[in-house]
Amino acid sequence: MTMIRLGAGDVLFLKGEQFDQEDLLAALAPLGLEAFLTTRAELAEQEVRRIVIEQGLSALWQTVILEEALLPRTPDVPALVAVLKEMLQRLAPKSEFIVVDRFLLPKPARRPGDYVDTLLEVLEPAVSQVHQLLVITAEDHDAQLRADLEQRLQALHPECRFQYRCSDKFHDRFWIADRDRGLFVGTSPNGLGRRYALADYLATDDVLEIVTALESEGLLG
Repeated sequence: MTMIRLGAGDVLFLKGEQFDQEDLLAALAPLGLEAFLTTRAELAEQEVRRIVIEQGLSALWQTVILEEALLPRTPDVPALVAVLKEMLQRLAPKSEFIVVDRFLLPKPARRPGDYVDTLLEVLEPAVSQVHQLLVITAEDHDAQLRADLEQRLQALHPECRFQYRCSDKFHDRFWIADRDRGLFVGTSPNGLGRRYALADYLATDDVLEIVTALESEGLLG
């Protein structure tokens, strides 16, 4: 029996006839296997090198941590807004931010009285970093709410152009940064705290499909 110490109290036992290390490697090679001792740090470094060689250095900066968040049913709406703001911050929009949400601009009967403030708090951090905010919402939206939101955003960030378009072709809600990073948000901001909903980062391929669909519908400039 051969014992190999792995560190931190862990050992690997190889049971059988005595053998030389070279014999072990020679036996594994025809199977396409390789045996070696390493550390987690070394494995991470090797993976980084592989990504850079195969995809280029920019691939590292496009990596997004996939981490979903449950938005519970709760009267503490500010806490839920904080969760969305943190997730949006991780998207780090730099040029354009797109919000696809049929119910983003509901009529007064379907929204709380401070809804403009909630919208502003959620969207303002993104608007402060981009040159264009594009909202894609339902035809039957509140035009006055849209005008109020645009006026307040423009007062804070006049360098950002606010645009909106109408479509009922998209059921779910998507927040997309620079057309290559995105969030799926299970509820509109006016529904925060009313029902359980999920917010999660979108895979890159899914973002591309959504952007392609938006283009095919003539919703992107």
